[in-house]
Amino acid sequence: MAGQSNVYLVIGGEGFLGRAIVDALVERRTRTGSSDVVRVLDLRRVHDDPNVEFFEGDICRPADVEAAVSAGGRTATVVFHTASPVMKAPEALHTRVNVEGTKTVLEVCRSAGVARFVYTSSASVVYSGAALEYVDETIGYPSTFADHYSETKAIAEKLVLEYNDRGGMRTAALRPSGIFGPGDRQMTPGALLAQRRNFPVLVQVGSGDSLFDFTYVGNLADVHLLCADKLHEDGVAGEVFFITNDQPINMWAFMRMLWAEVGDTRSPKLVIPTFVAAAILAILRLLAAVRLVKHDVPFVFGMTFTPRYFNIAKAKERLGYTPRVPYREGVSVAVAACLAGWAREEELRRAAAS
Repeated sequence: MAGQSNVYLVIGGEGFLGRAIVDALVERRTRTGSSDVVRVLDLRRVHDDPNVEFFEGDICRPADVEAAVSAGGRTATVVFHTASPVMKAPEALHTRVNVEGTKTVLEVCRSAGVARFVYTSSASVVYSGAALEYVDETIGYPSTFADHYSETKAIAEKLVLEYNDRGGMRTAALRPSGIFGPGDRQMTPGALLAQRRNFPVLVQVGSGDSLFDFTYVGNLADVHLLCADKLHEDGVAGEVFFITNDQPINMWAFMRMLWAEVGDTRSPKLVIPTFVAAAILAILRLLAAVRLVKHDVPFVFGMTFTPRYFNIAKAKERLGYTPRVPYREGVSVAVAACLAGWAREEELRRAAAS
């Protein structure tokens, strides 16, 4: 529990979400004066943080995972598994990391005697490309998944739930939707790069009345800690939980919130009707099936006009989750962080060229 001394291991702790969890753990340790240990396992070190024990390794290599789990003869009490390739990664990499890597991590944790295991799944594990309107955790996995990422995350999620109570280890899976925030390498920079190309701002796909869910990364870090703290309770272990900001919004309205942060408040000049967008999506799926377009293209295009939002009552009731940072605040922080990161990269390029 939060008031006891724990050893936390964040797998993928140098990544976007992983780092937010690490920061939340360190902040809580400082605030409470606990003697908790925070460890990170990742492929490479990005943050030189004296508050964190870093272990370089690959989750597909058992020895690497064992070294982080059992360092100094002290077994991790809580493991957060956040490591995953980006959605557009090749199919083989999704299988290797999400499926094979998760199998390795689970078996090492079980053998070592890890008590609590929280897996970062995805809301996409129930997404086939069809509309999802205020669905809860009673919805099943689809017969056909929208892309490789979704399918392999679903396989991994099932594995995590199967390991619940094996060797006394309690497990749970969190299903966030549309993660954004400082350190984001997909949603925020993608939107800002689209704005710089000008055309996406002026064209809207769909009528604009379908809703989508996003999740601020700080809120997602909060609920990871809540889940770990409550894994000993009935109704949490062996369960899955949808996680969002609980603010369903049209995809294009959210994009325009991001664009407004850089002063672009233009309205679309062309709105592609939903029925036309659906026809385009069907063509893109055929092209993806014969590998003439990348597998993630129809997935991304479909989300611009397909309803996809979730009921998070279960997370509220069983985990005590309340989103702390609303869209307006989160978007401002995310854009500022992205622009600052680009400015630093530009300074480094200029310094290297001089």
